[in-house]
Amino acid sequence: MDKEKSTQFMLKLVGDVGTALAAGLLLVGDRSGLFKAMAGAGMLSADALAERAAVAPRYVEEWLAVMAGAGYVEHDAAADTFMLPDEHALFLTDDSSEYYLGGLFQGLPGLLAMTPRLVGAFKTGEGVSFAEFGAELPRSLEAMNRSVYEHRLVRSWLPAMPDVVARLQGGGRALDVGCGTGVVPITLAKAFPTAVVAGLDFDARSIDIARGHARNAGLADRVEFLAESVEALPTEPGWDFISTFDVIHDLPDPLGAMTRIRSALNEGGTYLMVEPKVAERLEKNVKNPFARMLYGISCLHCVPQSLAQGGPGLGACWGEDRARKMAEEAGFGRFDRLDIRSPAMAFYALGSAR
Repeated sequence: MDKEKSTQFMLKLVGDVGTALAAGLLLVGDRSGLFKAMAGAGMLSADALAERAAVAPRYVEEWLAVMAGAGYVEHDAAADTFMLPDEHALFLTDDSSEYYLGGLFQGLPGLLAMTPRLVGAFKTGEGVSFAEFGAELPRSLEAMNRSVYEHRLVRSWLPAMPDVVARLQGGGRALDVGCGTGVVPITLAKAFPTAVVAGLDFDARSIDIARGHARNAGLADRVEFLAESVEALPTEPGWDFISTFDVIHDLPDPLGAMTRIRSALNEGGTYLMVEPKVAERLEKNVKNPFARMLYGISCLHCVPQSLAQGGPGLGACWGEDRARKMAEEAGFGRFDRLDIRSPAMAFYALGSAR
């Protein structure tokens, strides 16, 4: 037994628990307005922050200790004051910003609440259905992605596919498969007022929320939402643009879904498949913070809910090589990795022929 190695591992375990607890309390700070109260305020005492955020001082004092220990805020020991640097506030204070990451933490309570259920699933090999993750999951997934999709889909991502932009500007047909609460279809409808836009998702709760978002945006008559599985994806008339965002690996039949999507594309149409940006081999991912996070989400959610549908449990970190091979099996003749900068997402443009 290497005592030093054992001690270091013990300290790592304790530190990991501290990080997990800090993640939960980050969500508390986000929802109670503590981060917003700190943004741009410089150094603050616990009492001053409590007053600014209208939060009980004793809770703020303890919360700040956690945030300082986690490195989320800075602490001046001499003055016993705390500051949220602008470089940190960028990711924590404005939920309309494309840089906002607070939404990642909103899904943690629901995901971690499933750990007792997963113990049994691990032993039996059975899955955990999407519905079992609770009524809050659709909105949690929306919170993780909304700001990025709204800011980048039309301005940064679609320009990498000029043929798609031209078709949608000319009144083409677009469908987002696995649309969740409808952020992508509604964003497309706003940007392309003459296009026909639809969203499809098997989760009726998500579709209900999506329809509400469309009504609030004044787009209920322009965006159609279908509470259907991908197997029911309408192929007539065809679609000029079909997209999936972090969806294919969750499905019960990924190959069948991609085959169905190919058959639904119009001549010259494009399928945009967005999947996690990971290396092909585990050893190249373990030092990547994004990949480590994705493995965790995959084990807690992606694999169990795929297995619950009778699927293979492909997992979020399946990589580009397998995606290319599956696309070829599905009959796609074109598979282009788009030159779009993203630390966590890979963008693939697929078509029937080159």
